[in-house]
Amino acid sequence: MKILVVCKHAENSREAKFLKGAREKGFDITYSWKNTLTAKELSGADMVISIGGDGTALSASHFLIDKPLLAVNSDPEKSEGALTTMTIDELERKLDEIKLNGFKIEKLERIVVYVNGKMQNPLALNEVFIANEKAYLVSKYRMLLNSEGKEFEEMQKSSGLIFSTGTGSTAWFKSAGGKPFSAQARYIEMLVREPYIRKLNKFKILNARIDEKSFAEVIPETKMVLAIDSIREIKVGVGDRVMIKISDKPLLRVI
Repeated sequence: MKILVVCKHAENSREAKFLKGAREKGFDITYSWKNTLTAKELSGADMVISIGGDGTALSASHFLIDKPLLAVNSDPEKSEGALTTMTIDELERKLDEIKLNGFKIEKLERIVVYVNGKMQNPLALNEVFIANEKAYLVSKYRMLLNSEGKEFEEMQKSSGLIFSTGTGSTAWFKSAGGKPFSAQARYIEMLVREPYIRKLNKFKILNARIDEKSFAEVIPETKMVLAIDSIREIKVGVGDRVMIKISDKPLLRVI
């Protein structure tokens, strides 16, 4: 089995000990630094193992399609991860299970973004945030929402929009006032952050559920930035059409 390990530099580290142990068990190991990972590096891998915190796991997940991810917490005394629930000390046991094909997986839903009809990479595991490229300025945009067979449209002003999966709903989404929901839920939740409501601005679309048959579209009135899992950014201009949907490619996480 070919395994791609995504972590910080492995030399003289606990990660290095893992790499040695995995090779001794017969695994074919390759290595990538999380900030330079590309889809091409994943092409020959059967599985990906991230070693670090949730940020490393998120980076490792971004280009994964139909391949499992094992997320490992390298320093549980300093990092409490929602994705990295296994410690590095438990890896040897898990590797034995993997070698015998005795491991289980769970599906974590993700978000796909289209800009002017073109699908963007990567897929978001936690959330998509879109706002004015200057955080201290108001975000102005036209919101189109197709939900439950109905269409809604209105002009809005706010400090931005958060589109969250169930996996991400316990993080930024919750801090912004959203209610957490299951990581396996086949929908995403949208939240308008700090809506600029005045007598002339009484918005109807402040939150929404977007299921498999629904989508949201944001058309900026100002230059905006779209952030995927607070890691990767996509710049969008005035008049661009940004479509947000639930992906049909969930992340396969080893448990």
